[in-house]
Amino acid sequence: MPFSRLSIKKLRYIWFKTDYQQRMTKATLNKIGYCTALLTFLIATLILFAYYEAYQCDYERYGLLFIPVAFVLNLIVLVMIIVISRRRQISGPFYSIHAMLLNIPYAFFCIWFALFLMSYYRVTVVNDTDSEALNIRFSGCDKEVINRLDVGESETVWIELENDCTLHMRYLMDGVAREDQVAGYLSSGMGHPATYYLSGRDNPKY
Repeated sequence: MPFSRLSIKKLRYIWFKTDYQQRMTKATLNKIGYCTALLTFLIATLILFAYYEAYQCDYERYGLLFIPVAFVLNLIVLVMIIVISRRRQISGPFYSIHAMLLNIPYAFFCIWFALFLMSYYRVTVVNDTDSEALNIRFSGCDKEVINRLDVGESETVWIELENDCTLHMRYLMDGVAREDQVAGYLSSGMGHPATYYLSGRDNPKY
């Protein structure tokens, strides 16, 4: 026999240990890549959602700062996976790299969506009076119409902002024509959500 039973067992142990370490290293690298991709994706989504809901300048600032940080972080992890896999001669596909690369178009989407939101003034009209409101018309920035708003109802209107403007609103209530100024000054890039109460409560004074 060219090899003894002990030698065969030793070769099997070495082969199994080497293969196990290689698989563990590959699994670890993939786990690091997936965690990096998922973490940056969730943080970017959270910032974008918070900006959409609340419109705080801090969220816009955080988003603009986070995008290059996330890009550099994903790039560092990507290079680390490639370098370690080559040095240890770890073969096989690293699907986590694909997940990290998908964050690149998602980052461009976040930038586009943020710019899109900044170009629209999203005002929610709330009828908190005892009468229905008819033929609600917006003018000054963009022309939008709400045909009818019953008592207790609300409706959101997206006003496109292209130039400097002041937003006005006209409507009929109890047969009387009413007019009010919804926003004193708006301009391109100043889009954000707002709420307007037909009763006048909590509305800004201009």
